[in-house]
Amino acid sequence: MKKMLSLFKKHPGIWLVVLLLVIPFVVTNKYYMHLVNTVLILSILTAGLNILTGYCGQISIGHAAFYGIGAYASAILTVKLGLSFWLALPLSGLITGLLGYVIGKPTLKLSGSYLAIASIGIGEITRLVLINWTELTGGAEGFKNIPSPTFFGIALDNDLSYYWLIMPIVILIYFMYTNYVRSEVGRAYKAVNQEEIAAGFMGINTSSMKVQAFVISTVLAGIAGSLNAHLNGYLSPYTYNFTQSVSYLMMVLAGGMGFILGPVVGVLLLTFAKEMFRFFNDYQLIIYGIMLVIVIIFMPRGICGAVMGGFKRLQSFCKARKDKKAQGVLTAARKEK
Repeated sequence: MKKMLSLFKKHPGIWLVVLLLVIPFVVTNKYYMHLVNTVLILSILTAGLNILTGYCGQISIGHAAFYGIGAYASAILTVKLGLSFWLALPLSGLITGLLGYVIGKPTLKLSGSYLAIASIGIGEITRLVLINWTELTGGAEGFKNIPSPTFFGIALDNDLSYYWLIMPIVILIYFMYTNYVRSEVGRAYKAVNQEEIAAGFMGINTSSMKVQAFVISTVLAGIAGSLNAHLNGYLSPYTYNFTQSVSYLMMVLAGGMGFILGPVVGVLLLTFAKEMFRFFNDYQLIIYGIMLVIVIIFMPRGICGAVMGGFKRLQSFCKARKDKKAQGVLTAARKEK
């Protein structure tokens, strides 16, 4: 048991792989399968946001815009330019990454909340462009008839078949993401997050690190957007708003910033909470706010932080009991002598 816990602690992605392999055999309802696909897609988006916010300490409140740009880019590339999904997917990530670089390069040279302010502006500009550029985006009516991907001539046009497309992509991205945040670059992000001035004195190019984290987060948002576009076959410009950006950030906070599986846990929590309270759509932000306050008060490091803390306390308790038992045996042996 101890070896198994140690294995899962060193390689938390094993939890994710095991869960992903089991899901198709457990979830048989079409609606819930669609929900699972949505959770996986948002896990990609929030993994990027966790790199930016959880590891590098930079806050973006406009990531719904990059999610939308990736979705619309993929739709335009496949419908209007006739490219295949397999080309549109990486190109969508590349387009959002380039846009992220253009925005992040001047913004992240400065410290403070400039990125948060700029990201709100980008979100609003994106929403207006998507609504008003009717010829390209479909305007307020949305973008329709986005084709389903095909794999060797097989159309992935239902939620179960689409799941088998998303699953390996999620596993690959989380494998790369895990190794990335554990690398020297990941440690540099943490240094920038904890003490930016000291990190600069250590020789870390702090502005470059922040731009790099922002670009990677936008690339992952673009890839997630592309997958979402071809899952639903329809895009609405009203989906990618400020409320959604806040909810994505809350997913990272609730799951546990700076924890590898924090995004997955946060997405699961808020997605299913949204399902539970979907009849209270007008009060969604209030409900999210109350949930976030509860998490911050009782679990300041998020759910993953609370679980890890619980494991450590349990380990300490077991060790203390073992030491006490050993001490009792030793005392009894001395008395016999």
